[in-house]
Amino acid sequence: MRNLISFIFIICYVFLLTGCFGAKEIESETYITAIGLDYEAGEFKVYIQGLSFGNIAKQEGASIEQQPILIGEAKGANIVEAYGKLEQMAELPLNNGHVHTIILSKNIMEKNMEDVLDLISHSPLLRYTFYLFGTEENLQSLMRTQSFFNFSQLYSVIHKPERIIKYNFELPILIYNEFVSRYYRPVGTILVPSLTIDNTHFTEDKEKPVPVMNGEYLFSRQQYKGWISKEDLSGLRWFNKGIQAKTVRIGTENVSVRVSNPRAKIEVIEGKIPSYKIVVKGDAVLTQNRKNQSLREIETELNKEITKDIVSTIKKGELFDTDVLNISEKSYKYYSNKWSVNTIRKFNEDSVKEIQVKIRVDSGNSK
Repeated sequence: MRNLISFIFIICYVFLLTGCFGAKEIESETYITAIGLDYEAGEFKVYIQGLSFGNIAKQEGASIEQQPILIGEAKGANIVEAYGKLEQMAELPLNNGHVHTIILSKNIMEKNMEDVLDLISHSPLLRYTFYLFGTEENLQSLMRTQSFFNFSQLYSVIHKPERIIKYNFELPILIYNEFVSRYYRPVGTILVPSLTIDNTHFTEDKEKPVPVMNGEYLFSRQQYKGWISKEDLSGLRWFNKGIQAKTVRIGTENVSVRVSNPRAKIEVIEGKIPSYKIVVKGDAVLTQNRKNQSLREIETELNKEITKDIVSTIKKGELFDTDVLNISEKSYKYYSNKWSVNTIRKFNEDSVKEIQVKIRVDSGNSK
Protein backbone atom coordinates (compact mmCIF):
# COMPACT_ATOMS: atom_id res chain seq x y z
CA MET A 1 0.00 0.00 0.00
CA ARG A 2 2.83 2.34 0.90
CA ASN A 3 4.48 1.67 -2.49
CA LEU A 4 1.22 2.47 -4.30
CA ILE A 5 0.86 5.81 -2.51
CA SER A 6 4.47 6.68 -3.30
CA PHE A 7 3.94 5.78 -6.96
CA ILE A 8 0.83 8.01 -7.22
CA PHE A 9 2.68 10.89 -5.53
CA ILE A 10 5.64 10.61 -7.92
CA ILE A 11 3.36 10.53 -10.99
CA CYS A 12 1.51 13.66 -9.84
CA TYR A 13 4.78 15.43 -9.08
CA VAL A 14 6.11 14.65 -12.57
CA PHE A 15 2.98 16.06 -14.17
CA LEU A 16 3.33 19.25 -12.17
CA LEU A 17 6.95 19.65 -13.20
CA THR A 18 6.49 19.06 -16.91
CA GLY A 19 3.08 20.56 -17.55
CA CYS A 20 2.71 23.91 -19.37
CA PHE A 21 -1.03 24.22 -18.91
CA GLY A 22 -1.01 28.02 -19.15
CA ALA A 23 1.19 28.22 -22.24
CA LYS A 24 -0.23 29.85 -25.36
CA GLU A 25 0.92 29.51 -28.92
CA ILE A 26 2.04 32.72 -30.63
CA GLU A 27 -0.81 32.39 -33.15
CA SER A 28 -3.46 32.27 -30.42
CA GLU A 29 -3.34 35.99 -29.50
CA THR A 30 -3.54 39.36 -31.24
CA TYR A 31 -0.29 41.17 -30.49
CA ILE A 32 -0.83 44.93 -30.35
CA THR A 33 2.14 46.97 -31.56
CA ALA A 34 0.70 50.51 -31.42
CA ILE A 35 -2.19 52.28 -29.71
CA GLY A 36 -3.83 55.53 -30.81
CA LEU A 37 -5.96 57.66 -28.48
CA ASP A 38 -8.35 60.42 -29.52
CA TYR A 39 -11.13 62.52 -28.00
CA GLU A 40 -13.94 63.96 -30.10
CA ALA A 41 -17.52 65.10 -29.49
CA GLY A 42 -17.42 64.05 -25.84
CA GLU A 43 -16.23 60.51 -26.56
CA PHE A 44 -12.89 58.75 -26.37
CA LYS A 45 -11.65 56.80 -29.38
CA VAL A 46 -9.18 53.97 -29.08
CA TYR A 47 -7.28 52.61 -32.09
CA ILE A 48 -5.12 49.51 -31.96
CA GLN A 49 -2.66 48.26 -34.55
CA GLY A 50 -1.75 44.61 -34.80
CA LEU A 51 0.98 43.15 -37.00
CA SER A 52 1.42 39.49 -37.84
CA PHE A 53 4.65 38.10 -36.39
CA GLY A 54 4.43 35.18 -38.86
CA ASN A 55 4.38 37.54 -41.83
CA ILE A 56 7.27 39.56 -40.42
CA ALA A 57 9.38 36.41 -40.22
CA LYS A 58 8.65 35.60 -43.86
CA GLN A 59 10.26 38.88 -44.93
CA GLU A 60 13.68 37.26 -44.76
CA GLY A 61 12.89 35.55 -48.07
CA ALA A 62 13.65 36.99 -51.51
CA SER A 63 10.07 37.87 -52.35
CA ILE A 64 8.22 40.34 -50.14
CA GLU A 65 4.48 40.84 -50.41
CA GLN A 66 2.66 43.74 -48.82
CA GLN A 67 2.06 42.91 -45.18
CA PRO A 68 -1.45 43.20 -43.74
CA ILE A 69 -2.06 45.63 -40.88
CA LEU A 70 -4.88 44.95 -38.46
CA ILE A 71 -6.61 48.13 -37.22
CA GLY A 72 -9.20 48.16 -34.46
CA GLU A 73 -11.36 51.16 -33.56
CA ALA A 74 -13.94 51.73 -30.81
CA LYS A 75 -15.59 54.60 -28.93
CA GLY A 76 -16.58 54.97 -25.30
CA ALA A 77 -17.33 57.35 -22.46
CA ASN A 78 -13.78 56.66 -21.25
CA ILE A 79 -10.67 54.96 -22.59
CA VAL A 80 -11.22 51.73 -20.65
CA GLU A 81 -14.76 51.35 -21.99
CA ALA A 82 -13.62 51.91 -25.58
CA TYR A 83 -10.80 49.41 -25.24
CA GLY A 84 -13.15 46.94 -23.58
CA LYS A 85 -15.35 46.96 -26.68
CA LEU A 86 -12.36 45.95 -28.80
CA GLU A 87 -11.56 43.13 -26.40
CA GLN A 88 -15.12 41.82 -26.60
CA MET A 89 -15.15 41.85 -30.40
CA ALA A 90 -11.66 40.44 -31.02
CA GLU A 91 -11.45 37.00 -32.63
CA LEU A 92 -8.22 36.40 -30.71
CA PRO A 93 -7.41 37.82 -27.24
CA LEU A 94 -5.60 41.17 -27.30
CA ASN A 95 -2.08 41.23 -25.87
CA ASN A 96 -0.53 44.62 -24.95
CA GLY A 97 2.82 43.24 -23.91
CA HIS A 98 4.45 44.20 -27.22
CA VAL A 99 3.27 47.80 -27.64
CA HIS A 100 6.10 49.85 -29.15
CA THR A 101 4.29 53.16 -29.56
CA ILE A 102 1.35 55.22 -28.34
CA ILE A 103 0.11 58.06 -30.55
CA LEU A 104 -2.03 60.84 -29.05
CA SER A 105 -4.29 63.17 -30.98
CA LYS A 106 -4.00 66.90 -30.45
CA ASN A 107 -7.49 66.90 -28.88
CA ILE A 108 -6.57 64.41 -26.19
CA MET A 109 -3.29 66.19 -25.42
CA GLU A 110 -5.15 69.48 -24.97
CA LYS A 111 -7.88 68.19 -22.67
CA ASN A 112 -7.36 64.66 -21.39
CA MET A 113 -3.72 63.92 -20.56
CA GLU A 114 -4.60 62.89 -17.01
CA ASP A 115 -6.86 60.15 -18.45
CA VAL A 116 -3.94 58.88 -20.53
CA LEU A 117 -1.56 58.86 -17.56
CA ASP A 118 -4.11 57.03 -15.44
CA LEU A 119 -4.71 54.39 -18.12
CA ILE A 120 -1.02 53.64 -18.58
CA SER A 121 -0.28 53.52 -14.85
CA HIS A 122 -3.00 50.89 -14.37
CA SER A 123 -2.07 48.73 -17.39
CA PRO A 124 0.33 46.04 -16.10
CA LEU A 125 1.39 44.88 -19.58
CA LEU A 126 2.27 48.36 -20.87
CA ARG A 127 5.96 48.98 -20.28
CA TYR A 128 7.15 52.55 -19.81
CA THR A 129 9.70 52.10 -22.60
CA PHE A 130 7.34 52.72 -25.52
CA TYR A 131 7.68 55.76 -27.80
CA LEU A 132 5.24 58.65 -27.41
CA PHE A 133 4.03 60.73 -30.36
CA GLY A 134 1.32 63.28 -31.09
CA THR A 135 -0.54 63.97 -34.32
CA GLU A 136 -3.31 65.91 -36.03
CA GLU A 137 -3.64 63.23 -38.72
CA ASN A 138 -6.43 60.68 -38.82
CA LEU A 139 -5.08 57.96 -36.53
CA GLN A 140 -6.36 55.11 -38.65
CA SER A 141 -4.72 56.54 -41.78
CA LEU A 142 -1.46 57.08 -39.92
CA MET A 143 -1.45 53.52 -38.61
CA ARG A 144 -2.02 52.14 -42.10
CA THR A 145 1.11 53.71 -43.58
CA GLN A 146 3.88 51.25 -44.38
CA SER A 147 7.64 51.20 -44.75
CA PHE A 148 9.51 50.96 -48.06
CA PHE A 149 9.50 47.86 -50.28
CA ASN A 150 6.42 46.39 -48.54
CA PHE A 151 8.33 45.85 -45.34
CA SER A 152 6.31 45.78 -42.13
CA GLN A 153 5.51 49.06 -40.42
CA LEU A 154 7.85 47.87 -37.66
CA TYR A 155 10.56 49.37 -39.92
CA SER A 156 8.95 52.83 -40.01
CA VAL A 157 9.48 55.92 -37.85
CA ILE A 158 6.41 54.96 -35.79
CA HIS A 159 8.11 51.87 -34.37
CA LYS A 160 11.86 52.48 -34.86
CA PRO A 161 12.38 56.25 -34.73
CA GLU A 162 15.95 55.97 -33.43
CA ARG A 163 17.00 54.21 -36.65
CA ILE A 164 15.08 56.50 -38.98
CA ILE A 165 16.48 59.74 -37.50
CA LYS A 166 20.05 58.51 -37.16
CA TYR A 167 21.07 61.01 -39.84
CA ASN A 168 18.36 63.57 -39.06
CA PHE A 169 19.04 65.37 -35.81
CA GLU A 170 16.50 68.15 -36.00
CA LEU A 171 14.04 66.58 -33.55
CA PRO A 172 14.49 64.38 -30.48
CA ILE A 173 12.38 61.28 -29.88
CA LEU A 174 10.61 60.65 -26.58
CA ILE A 175 10.30 57.52 -24.43
CA TYR A 176 7.26 57.49 -22.15
CA ASN A 177 9.28 57.09 -18.95
CA GLU A 178 11.03 60.39 -19.77
CA PHE A 179 7.67 62.08 -20.26
CA VAL A 180 6.09 60.88 -17.03
CA SER A 181 9.25 61.61 -14.99
CA ARG A 182 9.14 65.26 -16.05
CA TYR A 183 5.39 65.84 -16.35
CA TYR A 184 4.99 67.17 -12.80
CA ARG A 185 8.27 69.07 -12.75
CA PRO A 186 7.57 72.77 -12.04
CA VAL A 187 10.24 74.02 -14.47
CA GLY A 188 11.10 73.18 -18.07
CA THR A 189 9.36 71.89 -21.19
CA ILE A 190 8.59 68.41 -22.47
CA LEU A 191 8.75 67.95 -26.24
CA VAL A 192 6.45 65.31 -27.75
CA PRO A 193 7.37 64.65 -31.41
CA SER A 194 4.54 65.10 -33.90
CA LEU A 195 3.80 62.77 -36.80
CA THR A 196 2.28 63.61 -40.15
CA ILE A 197 1.78 61.73 -43.42
CA ASP A 198 3.99 62.77 -46.33
CA ASN A 199 2.74 61.95 -49.85
CA THR A 200 5.11 64.07 -51.89
CA HIS A 201 8.61 62.64 -51.78
CA PHE A 202 8.43 58.90 -52.54
CA THR A 203 6.68 56.58 -54.97
CA GLU A 204 6.65 52.81 -55.48
CA ASP A 205 4.87 52.56 -58.84
CA LYS A 206 2.31 54.77 -57.14
CA GLU A 207 2.23 57.46 -54.48
CA LYS A 208 3.89 56.24 -51.27
CA PRO A 209 2.51 57.80 -48.06
CA VAL A 210 5.06 57.61 -45.25
CA PRO A 211 4.92 58.80 -41.63
CA VAL A 212 7.40 61.58 -40.80
CA MET A 213 8.22 63.78 -37.82
CA ASN A 214 7.44 67.44 -38.53
CA GLY A 215 7.60 69.25 -35.18
CA GLU A 216 7.11 69.01 -31.43
CA TYR A 217 4.14 69.44 -29.10
CA LEU A 218 4.96 71.38 -25.93
CA PHE A 219 4.01 70.49 -22.35
CA SER A 220 4.97 72.55 -19.33
CA ARG A 221 3.70 72.33 -15.73
CA GLN A 222 1.10 69.66 -16.63
CA GLN A 223 -0.33 71.81 -19.39
CA TYR A 224 -0.42 71.50 -23.15
CA LYS A 225 1.19 74.67 -24.55
CA GLY A 226 1.11 74.31 -28.33
CA TRP A 227 3.04 73.05 -31.33
CA ILE A 228 6.29 74.25 -32.92
CA SER A 229 7.40 73.23 -36.40
CA LYS A 230 10.66 71.51 -37.20
CA GLU A 231 11.94 74.65 -38.92
CA ASP A 232 11.32 76.83 -35.85
CA LEU A 233 13.24 74.40 -33.63
CA SER A 234 16.54 74.83 -35.48
CA GLY A 235 18.35 75.78 -32.26
CA LEU A 236 17.36 72.52 -30.61
CA ARG A 237 19.81 70.44 -32.63
CA TRP A 238 22.77 72.00 -30.81
CA PHE A 239 21.43 70.84 -27.43
CA ASN A 240 20.49 67.25 -28.27
CA LYS A 241 22.71 64.65 -26.67
CA GLY A 242 24.14 61.86 -28.73
CA ILE A 243 24.23 63.77 -32.01
CA GLN A 244 26.87 62.41 -34.35
CA ALA A 245 26.85 64.80 -37.28
CA LYS A 246 24.77 67.54 -38.88
CA THR A 247 25.06 69.24 -42.25
CA VAL A 248 24.67 73.02 -42.14
CA ARG A 249 24.33 75.27 -45.18
CA ILE A 250 25.61 78.76 -44.58
CA GLY A 251 24.45 82.03 -46.07
CA THR A 252 23.46 81.68 -49.71
CA GLU A 253 24.13 77.90 -49.56
CA ASN A 254 27.45 78.21 -51.39
CA VAL A 255 29.07 76.72 -48.30
CA SER A 256 28.17 73.53 -46.43
CA VAL A 257 29.81 71.93 -43.42
CA ARG A 258 29.16 68.75 -41.45
CA VAL A 259 29.30 69.37 -37.71
CA SER A 260 30.27 66.39 -35.55
CA ASN A 261 29.36 65.91 -31.89
CA PRO A 262 28.37 69.47 -30.97
CA ARG A 263 28.32 69.98 -27.21
CA ALA A 264 26.26 72.68 -25.53
CA LYS A 265 27.08 73.77 -21.99
CA ILE A 266 24.85 76.01 -19.89
CA GLU A 267 26.47 78.15 -17.20
CA VAL A 268 24.32 79.78 -14.52
CA ILE A 269 25.22 83.38 -13.64
CA GLU A 270 24.21 84.22 -10.09
CA GLY A 271 22.43 87.45 -9.26
CA LYS A 272 19.07 88.72 -8.04
CA ILE A 273 17.53 86.56 -10.72
CA PRO A 274 19.25 83.72 -12.64
CA SER A 275 20.84 84.44 -15.99
CA TYR A 276 22.77 82.17 -18.32
CA LYS A 277 25.75 81.77 -20.58
CA ILE A 278 25.62 79.18 -23.39
CA VAL A 279 28.78 77.67 -24.87
CA VAL A 280 28.60 75.42 -27.93
CA LYS A 281 31.71 73.52 -29.05
CA GLY A 282 32.37 70.98 -31.77
CA ASP A 283 34.22 70.13 -34.94
CA ALA A 284 33.14 70.47 -38.54
CA VAL A 285 34.34 69.27 -41.94
CA LEU A 286 33.91 71.35 -45.07
CA THR A 287 31.66 69.59 -47.61
CA GLN A 288 31.02 72.41 -50.09
CA ASN A 289 32.82 75.68 -50.81
CA ARG A 290 31.88 77.03 -54.22
CA LYS A 291 33.42 80.47 -53.74
CA ASN A 292 36.59 79.25 -52.04
CA GLN A 293 36.06 81.16 -48.82
CA SER A 294 38.76 80.90 -46.18
CA LEU A 295 38.23 78.55 -43.25
CA ARG A 296 38.31 81.49 -40.86
CA GLU A 297 35.49 83.22 -42.75
CA ILE A 298 33.48 80.01 -42.80
CA GLU A 299 33.97 79.46 -39.06
CA THR A 300 32.79 83.01 -38.35
CA GLU A 301 29.68 82.59 -40.50
CA LEU A 302 28.91 79.16 -39.06
CA ASN A 303 29.16 80.39 -35.48
CA LYS A 304 26.85 83.30 -36.28
CA GLU A 305 24.38 80.92 -37.90
CA ILE A 306 24.30 78.65 -34.84
CA THR A 307 23.86 81.64 -32.51
CA LYS A 308 20.98 82.82 -34.68
CA ASP A 309 19.35 79.38 -34.50
CA ILE A 310 19.51 79.34 -30.70
CA VAL A 311 18.12 82.87 -30.27
CA SER A 312 15.33 82.20 -32.78
CA THR A 313 14.21 79.06 -30.96
CA ILE A 314 14.27 80.81 -27.57
CA LYS A 315 12.05 83.57 -28.99
CA LYS A 316 9.67 81.04 -30.49
CA GLY A 317 9.31 79.31 -27.14
CA GLU A 318 8.48 82.62 -25.45
CA LEU A 319 5.35 82.87 -27.62
CA PHE A 320 4.07 79.77 -25.81
CA ASP A 321 5.37 80.80 -22.37
CA THR A 322 7.86 77.95 -22.46
CA ASP A 323 11.60 77.43 -22.13
CA VAL A 324 11.89 75.15 -25.17
CA LEU A 325 15.63 74.52 -24.74
CA ASN A 326 15.22 73.82 -21.00
CA ILE A 327 17.97 76.27 -20.13
CA SER A 328 16.34 77.25 -16.81
CA GLU A 329 16.36 73.63 -15.60
CA LYS A 330 20.00 74.10 -14.66
CA SER A 331 18.97 76.63 -11.99
CA TYR A 332 16.18 74.39 -10.73
CA LYS A 333 18.47 71.37 -10.36
CA TYR A 334 21.49 73.04 -8.76
CA TYR A 335 20.37 76.38 -7.31
CA SER A 336 16.88 75.72 -5.92
CA ASN A 337 18.03 77.00 -2.51
CA LYS A 338 18.99 80.36 -4.03
CA TRP A 339 15.92 81.18 -6.17
CA SER A 340 12.27 80.27 -5.86
CA VAL A 341 10.55 78.23 -8.56
CA ASN A 342 8.54 81.29 -9.58
CA THR A 343 11.73 83.29 -10.08
CA ILE A 344 13.34 80.53 -12.15
CA ARG A 345 10.20 80.29 -14.31
CA LYS A 346 10.63 83.90 -15.45
CA PHE A 347 13.07 82.79 -18.11
CA ASN A 348 13.05 84.75 -21.38
CA GLU A 349 15.39 85.85 -24.14
CA ASP A 350 16.97 88.49 -21.89
CA SER A 351 17.94 85.78 -19.38
CA VAL A 352 20.62 84.59 -21.80
CA LYS A 353 23.45 87.07 -21.37
CA GLU A 354 25.97 85.46 -23.68
CA ILE A 355 26.17 82.79 -26.39
CA GLN A 356 29.62 81.57 -27.39
CA VAL A 357 29.90 79.22 -30.35
CA LYS A 358 33.30 77.64 -30.98
CA ILE A 359 33.05 75.25 -33.90
CA ARG A 360 36.38 74.49 -35.53
CA VAL A 361 36.12 73.86 -39.30
CA ASP A 362 38.54 71.58 -41.11
CA SER A 363 38.95 71.46 -44.88
CA GLY A 364 38.53 67.69 -44.89
CA ASN A 365 41.47 67.42 -47.27
CA SER A 366 43.90 64.85 -45.92
CA LYS A 367 46.61 65.73 -48.48
